[in-house]
Amino acid sequence: SRLYAAASFVRTQSNLELIQLNSFGCGLDAVTTDQVRDILTKSDKIYTVLKIDEVNNLGAARIRIRSLLSAIKDRETKHIEPHMADAAHHRVIFTEKMKENYTILAPQMSPIHFDLLEPALRSGGYHVVVLPNDNRRSVDVGLQYVNNDACYPSLMVVGQIMDALLSGKYDLNKVAVMITQTGGGCRATNYIGFIRRALENAGMTQIPVISLSASGLERNPGLKITPRLLITSAESLVYGDVFMRVLYRTRPYEKVPGSANALHKKWLAICIKSLENGGNWKEYKKNIRGIVHDFDTLPLDETLKKPRVGIVGEILV
Repeated sequence: SRLYAAASFVRTQSNLELIQLNSFGCGLDAVTTDQVRDILTKSDKIYTVLKIDEVNNLGAARIRIRSLLSAIKDRETKHIEPHMADAAHHRVIFTEKMKENYTILAPQMSPIHFDLLEPALRSGGYHVVVLPNDNRRSVDVGLQYVNNDACYPSLMVVGQIMDALLSGKYDLNKVAVMITQTGGGCRATNYIGFIRRALENAGMTQIPVISLSASGLERNPGLKITPRLLITSAESLVYGDVFMRVLYRTRPYEKVPGSANALHKKWLAICIKSLENGGNWKEYKKNIRGIVHDFDTLPLDETLKKPRVGIVGEILV
């Protein structure tokens, strides 16, 4: 906040300029550099950032500072004066009326879980679409709208959303975006800022971005998490956990190739139907037991010895 306050003050002073030192772009610096840039450039101030790394050669830093001084002199010669401009991102509220006919796009973060979370949210009356475009093209699109120092998951998430919106498949006046927000110090909390900035740069500021947060960071009248919806969503996530456990345990050792995936597909359809109907505790317990039983009895080749590899990742699974 002190950094933003400094930038906001500098933009009001004709005799001040700001140089931002950036040490780790993949962290919060990727967020702050974008925000400070917006605060300054929207008021016609010059934005300069110096990346500080392990290199001791300060030649590049000297060149950047000399370039800044030269630009300042050039502005003075041409009598270019900065002007105050609003640099805030104005949030569009998702209203109750929007719930009736808006499509809500959500990025794909975990295929096994989100295949089930989508029908769970639909059971609450929300037309949610989990985007299927978690591919290389989404990363390329993300690079166009997100600070290139930002982490890979943020490129993927924003890229999925922007790729979908630019595809022409959705009515840009009847579409919203949903993203989770933790409320902690992690940059994942700032994905919502990345998305809003991307929408602004693409001229889509009318699109609401809905924060799905347990801490209630942002409130939208059109999004109400009822007890029933909360339980159904929790059921969908537990289904996903169970599928992940049984599928990853059996698929490498299946005697009949494709049998584990076929069994997963069968039970996925059953669980989706249950979730679309709002979930049912008795049916939920029956499904869980049925999944475990069927995968327990799936023919496996226990003589196979395969290495187990643990992958430590980000929010994308």
